[in-house]
Amino acid sequence: MRTHGYFFLILLIAVSCSAKFDLEADIIAGAGNAVSWMTPLPDDTPVSELSIPGAHDAATAGVTSWTAFTRTQELDIAALWNCGVRAFDLRPALSGGTLGIYHDKYSANVTFPEVMDALIVALRRHPGEGAIVLIRHEEEADGDNPEWGTAMGGYLSGIREHLADYREGLTLGELRGKILVLCRGEYAGGPYGAYIRGWTSGTDASAQKAGSLVLRGGATAPFWVQDYYDPDGADDKWEQVQLMLDAVGAGDAPLAVNHASGYVGKLPDYRSNARDINAKAAEYIRQHGRPAGIVMMDFAGVDRSGGKDVAGDTLVKALIGNN
Repeated sequence: MRTHGYFFLILLIAVSCSAKFDLEADIIAGAGNAVSWMTPLPDDTPVSELSIPGAHDAATAGVTSWTAFTRTQELDIAALWNCGVRAFDLRPALSGGTLGIYHDKYSANVTFPEVMDALIVALRRHPGEGAIVLIRHEEEADGDNPEWGTAMGGYLSGIREHLADYREGLTLGELRGKILVLCRGEYAGGPYGAYIRGWTSGTDASAQKAGSLVLRGGATAPFWVQDYYDPDGADDKWEQVQLMLDAVGAGDAPLAVNHASGYVGKLPDYRSNARDINAKAAEYIRQHGRPAGIVMMDFAGVDRSGGKDVAGDTLVKALIGNN
């Protein structure tokens, strides 16, 4: 029985990037380089100069309704962490007094506190790592509930010790063991991290570089974002991804979020976009070897989804290897 148990443990670790796991229970204490890739990097490394794998609509592996149009990930939060993802796009809405995670109006069947608890457990086990959480109030799911800000502020206040305050030039040493929360809206008592201002989903390069982060106390820091999520086609989308990669790689960039994620066509087709963009981004990052910033992707940690080659594991590994 002991031999069988040991074999199962090794098998669990080996497949940690290709299967779904329960949240807290399955944060693996040692699953190779991916689970602790930040740890050996110097403390004085600016977070803005890292190449960070991120998951767009990170908690949607649990969506069960209209999955072709609402599920952008195959792996749950614990499995994404084990694969090396360190930036998580979360869309909480307030329903029945609970901050649940949604994509549009469809529930991901997991709550915001459950996801944050999983990240806190991961960081406790890997204190040399850090996490970034991007929050958007999913107003489509709760009708823009006016109590959302109170609920969100109350929850974040209760886990304040686990959160990092942002400052321009934030270093990896300052982020280690903590979660940096960046929110597109305001909430009570905040920000615990920073508020994002000037988020854009357009193609204007000046607008993409005109964003800011509002810090606790009212100061601001520059912020860049490319989130062109509904392009006319693969070439149209890739142009935007590449332009932001080049801008960040040129040096002296602030914290930047570059979305490889998106969909093509009248109905969301996330897999086709991932097929067209993820592998191309991975190859470009490997070839150029420059800082890439935070790259948000669909189907992070898996190379096949829905019968398509989505190259999500390939892109995660390229980003980790670029540090």
